[in-house]
Amino acid sequence: MNALDTTTPIGATLALLPELLLTGWSLVVLLVVAWRHEGERDSRFAGWLSFAGILLSLAAVLGMWHGDWHSEGIAHMVALDSFRYASATLILLLAGASTLLSLRYLGRQRLLAPEYYPLILFATIGMLVMAAATDLILIFLGLEVMSVAVYVLSGFDRYRRSSAEAALKYFLIGAFASSFLLYGIALIWGATGQTNLSLIAAQLAGGAPTMASLGLGLLLIGFGFKVSAVPFHMWAPDVYDGAPTPVTGFMATGVKAAAFVALVRVLDQGFIAQAHQWQPVIGVLAVATILVGNITALAQESLKRMLAYSSVAHAGYLLVAAWPGTAFGSGAVLFYLAAYCVTTLASFGILAAIEHVGSRTVLIDDLEGLFSKRPWGATSLAVCLLSLLGFPGTFGFVGKWYIISSVLREGSWILPVAVAVGSLISIGYYLPVITAMTFKPERTIDAHRQVAFSRAGKAIVAMAVLLILLFGVWPTALLNSAVRSARTLAPQAVVTEVP
Repeated sequence: MNALDTTTPIGATLALLPELLLTGWSLVVLLVVAWRHEGERDSRFAGWLSFAGILLSLAAVLGMWHGDWHSEGIAHMVALDSFRYASATLILLLAGASTLLSLRYLGRQRLLAPEYYPLILFATIGMLVMAAATDLILIFLGLEVMSVAVYVLSGFDRYRRSSAEAALKYFLIGAFASSFLLYGIALIWGATGQTNLSLIAAQLAGGAPTMASLGLGLLLIGFGFKVSAVPFHMWAPDVYDGAPTPVTGFMATGVKAAAFVALVRVLDQGFIAQAHQWQPVIGVLAVATILVGNITALAQESLKRMLAYSSVAHAGYLLVAAWPGTAFGSGAVLFYLAAYCVTTLASFGILAAIEHVGSRTVLIDDLEGLFSKRPWGATSLAVCLLSLLGFPGTFGFVGKWYIISSVLREGSWILPVAVAVGSLISIGYYLPVITAMTFKPERTIDAHRQVAFSRAGKAIVAMAVLLILLFGVWPTALLNSAVRSARTLAPQAVVTEVP
């Protein structure tokens, strides 16, 4: 391994190399869009320029990961471990795919404001900081950088009242959640005198005082809002429905991935000795989130709102994976995040292509007969929905299987039953969409005339479908990589790889 002395200015800069590169590049994009912002051609140029910056940051992450950079000592605020690198790789891939999916969508929907792509980059920087942080203060800073950018993006469709309403709701509830998080950090600092996760764990090894336990509870409330766990999920359906569809896909995947990565690091590194306190809370939140999300999704007529409640339910599955507090459980979180994010982003990418110009939302009934006119798009959406359902042979099925395995290892049976019951309930809203696309005739002759995929959109969806099917039958290498990455959170844990 290559040790990096982060106490020196050069070492500290290199530790934040991906974030600094992306920050500098976002400033360049800001200057470019201030100079060229007149039409769709300039918007596409800004999009491709932003994508190049994301690739540059991704190259830095992969270089650090391949070089096995690490830092010894517990007083640093930035992690240099495989868990960070794996999380950052996923986040950057999601940001890059969201950028490409936006290229044609913005032109079709007449949303050519120049600040769109810089906001995507700023949100990504916040996500990367959350994935890298080993200090509660840095987690909060990353969360706020991400959130402020996403607040604006969710209200980006200035032609729709629901988009402005979504931004306002998200801002108010997000600020409310941030206050819980900040107050929890203050209480933990008051109880331990530390904000570094490893130092907090050392202080609380002999037991947590009441103030620290209360602070941990407030942290869980704050994270509960960000991951849209029940009962903190009320913002998700309205915000997902009102935001532009590529933004919705970015929020449903990137924001959730960053929040869960930070949550897992906080629990496994800072409060592992208090697992007996937070495991019951995580378990109750997981069961409630799975059941409420799936049951409410049954009543939705809008495809976007149905996917929003589906996202709530999947937050419950991820909470189940976070419950054990073990390396295998944290690896299951990474693995299922990959499965969920790939599938969900592809689903919203297909939905963005289906949406008509100026349309408010796509109803499930609007998909009737889609297979006869757009067989490739309908088949891809069906594969994505089957993966979200957990159908055997798909990425999502393997992800749920390993979530259940990670919990059964710890002797729990209630949470695996909740995962199975939630998956059974989800049949009631995933299959009707597939049925409408394949077995029902289209309502009018030109119902799907405006469905159009960009070349980048086709490539992203095709790659997602390939990954869904590939890792549905050959998941071992990816799972072992996820578990090895999670092992760096708890080096003392004994981890058994999957044969």
